[in-house]
Amino acid sequence: MIIWGSRLFGKVDAVPGLGYVATQFAHINYLPLFPMKSWLVVSEEGNGWRGQAIPLSWKSVLVAWGRVALIAAAAVSFFSGLGTYGDHGVRGGMPSWALTLLFIAAVIASYVWSGIAKASPERALEIARQADIPESSLDELRRAAEAPVAAPVPAQRWTPPES
Repeated sequence: MIIWGSRLFGKVDAVPGLGYVATQFAHINYLPLFPMKSWLVVSEEGNGWRGQAIPLSWKSVLVAWGRVALIAAAAVSFFSGLGTYGDHGVRGGMPSWALTLLFIAAVIASYVWSGIAKASPERALEIARQADIPESSLDELRRAAEAPVAAPVPAQRWTPPES
């Protein structure tokens, strides 16, 4: 069975209260092949989603292809370890299995690392402008981008309460 069509891949640049960026790809068996357009996805409903088209996000495209490459590398490394295990026992397969775990950790990191998963305040404003969100609605995003970073509070010496 061959599954083909278009689907969103490469979820990046999440903006709280607004949505996230993903790219619609032509796919075969859920393997993203050709990027078609990027979207600011504002909601997901069942198997569908709602959003606004934005210019192609190369960050989203590269993340989608990168995740697929990491998953493929993990599979190759895992099966290589199985082959080596058959010839050399457990110690022979360990390097390949360690690489498998490294590739899997990299895939997970791509979903949680803030540099990929979350948009900076400046990027959030850029995404909102690309999605034609009215300027009046951007005040909260603009305030977040201009908010000063709080200076660290100097450490206070702790003294135990008297008993």
